[in-house]
Amino acid sequence: MSAYRFCRSDDVPLIVEAFHRCNVGPGRVPWRLTVDDMKRLSREINLWTSSCMVALAGSDPIGVLIAAKREPTANLVLHVGVHPDHRRQGHARHMLTSLTRKMAILEPTRMFAEVPAEAIAARRFLGACGFAEEATLTDYVHDGKAPAAGPFLDLVGTVSAQEIIARAEFADASEFNRCWQRTTRTIKNLRQQALGAGIATDRGFEAWLLYRSTAHADKPLPFMARARDAAQSDDMPDRSAPCEILALGGQRPVPALLGPVLAFAAGKAERPLYLPRVHRCEPLADRLDDHGFRAARQTLRYACDAVLS
Repeated sequence: MSAYRFCRSDDVPLIVEAFHRCNVGPGRVPWRLTVDDMKRLSREINLWTSSCMVALAGSDPIGVLIAAKREPTANLVLHVGVHPDHRRQGHARHMLTSLTRKMAILEPTRMFAEVPAEAIAARRFLGACGFAEEATLTDYVHDGKAPAAGPFLDLVGTVSAQEIIARAEFADASEFNRCWQRTTRTIKNLRQQALGAGIATDRGFEAWLLYRSTAHADKPLPFMARARDAAQSDDMPDRSAPCEILALGGQRPVPALLGPVLAFAAGKAERPLYLPRVHRCEPLADRLDDHGFRAARQTLRYACDAVLS
C-alpha cells in the first residue's frame, strides 16, 4: 500500500534519500543532492519543502517531487522521480496532480517546469498532467577565446553586484519570460555570490553583466544549471566549470560596449562564458552571436494554471 505526503522542514533528509533512491535507471539526472544543497536551494531559488512530496511503500521512499515557490507569482517543478520498481503505476502523476490541486487553493496558481528538449519522456509526462509547451530557452556558450574587446576595454571596471542590482535597469520587459535561475528574484538571492563588471557614466551603466564567482563555480543550481560533468561535452569547452553569466544589459549603444565588458569578465574568470536558458525576447538575445556566442542546448518551458478538478 502506497502513501503520499507533503513535506515539512524537518523532512529534508527524507527528500534527499528519496531523490537518490529514485534517481536511477532511465531518466536519471546527473546531479548529486545533499541536505546542505537543499538548504542552499531554499535560499537561492526559493525551494519550499512544503511544495515537495514523497511517496512511500511502508517506510521506503519510492517517489519524490521537488518544487520551488515564489509568492505571488509562480511555482517551479524542479524534479519528479520514481524508483524503477514502481514506475508506470501512477505515482509521478499523483504527486504532480496533488501539488497542482494544492496550489489551486493556496496560490500562486501559475505552474512551470523547464525540461531539456531531448527529454521526451518528461515532456510527454508533463503534457499528460495538463502542462502545455510555452517557450524554447536556449543555452549560449562561448568558444573559449576572449570576446573581442573593442576600443573601450580600459573603461570597464569591477562593480559590486549590489550596485548593479540597485542602479541598473534590471527588471526589464522580459522579466516574466526569463528562466527561473536568472529572474530578478534569483539574482538578488545570489548577490553575495555574484561578481559584476561594467562601464559606468553619470547616466548609469552603459554596459554591465553579473556572473557567478569562481569560488561558487562548483556549486551550480541542481536541475537548472549544468553539472560539472555535463559541462564536459560537445556543447562546452573542455574546462572544469564554465563562468555562468546571470544577467547582462545596459544603456544604448549596448552592442558596441558589451564586447569589452565580456572580455573583462572572461579575463577575470579565466574560464569560458556560459549564458543559460535565454528566451528570444530578452535584450541582446539576437546579438549574442556577434560577440562569439553560439547556441547550444535547448530547454523547453511547460506551464499550466492550477485548477481544482
